[in-house]
Amino acid sequence: MLNKTIKGSDFDNIFTEVIHSESLGLINPEQLRLFHLNVMNNEFVSDDLQAFIRKNVGRYVFSRAKLEQFKINDDLESIGLEAMAVMQKNGRPGQQNTGNSLGEILLYAFLEQILDAPKIMSKVELFSTTNTQSSKCDGIHLLSLGGYGQPYYQLVFGSSSVVGDMRDAIDQAFDAIMDIEQTNKNRLQLLEPSSLDRDFDPETAQQIKDVVFPKKGSSVVRDTAYGVFIGYTLGLNPASYSTMQYKNALNHKMNTDIKNHAAYIARQINNCGLGTHSFYFYILPLNDADKDKSEIMEKAMRGGVMP
Repeated sequence: MLNKTIKGSDFDNIFTEVIHSESLGLINPEQLRLFHLNVMNNEFVSDDLQAFIRKNVGRYVFSRAKLEQFKINDDLESIGLEAMAVMQKNGRPGQQNTGNSLGEILLYAFLEQILDAPKIMSKVELFSTTNTQSSKCDGIHLLSLGGYGQPYYQLVFGSSSVVGDMRDAIDQAFDAIMDIEQTNKNRLQLLEPSSLDRDFDPETAQQIKDVVFPKKGSSVVRDTAYGVFIGYTLGLNPASYSTMQYKNALNHKMNTDIKNHAAYIARQINNCGLGTHSFYFYILPLNDADKDKSEIMEKAMRGGVMP
């Protein structure tokens, strides 16, 4: 129904997955996945990530219909610059709840590239729409799940948090999720038919409407789910390890971190009364989350140059 928008051929060169044995123990599909950036001299380096953000910023900011209009006008070269202009108008680089934060754009990237759930609307698109501007939702994606003998879709609502302490980041993400649950009791109201008509070609818009607003007697099964991006400070002292020691310590620390927090995440899900929902978690450590989340977006939005 929907094609992915992300240009992700170099994703695996930027993010390395760390395998672990923890799970959330949910009754519906779930993911709990850990990644880290490339390491040099015992620190994460973000140059490739900044380039990845710049490469995908137009795909993140603009709808498919808008991107097609650039193509029709033979103006593909302007996409990135115009996307940056939209983000700068929305707020400062790294500003939460505007579409400009590191967590919001990486949530988009992981949901498209890893979950294989194309975006319906990114955080920037939600922020730019008057009736959804105040929503804590960081994006809406569509996941098609096969193997059930009939069409089964999940509307994946996004939440992201990048904070130094991992538990604090988890708490903030769930605060946003509960705000989405309570403020937008009918979360489907975030997807107005008029918005779909504006952002998609007529055939695709109708297909999405058939999933979001199924008619009586439809064979389509549709649930809501949550996709969550968590960034936190790793907390290893680079000066305490040789290069090879740091590599081993990094993997051990990340495994320990998820082991110490998987059950906590599961409790939060159940305490929020969301145990029947699917959750898809993507977790990324940083050198200093509170500092890096702003600096990375500053450099990404200014072509690698700090003001």
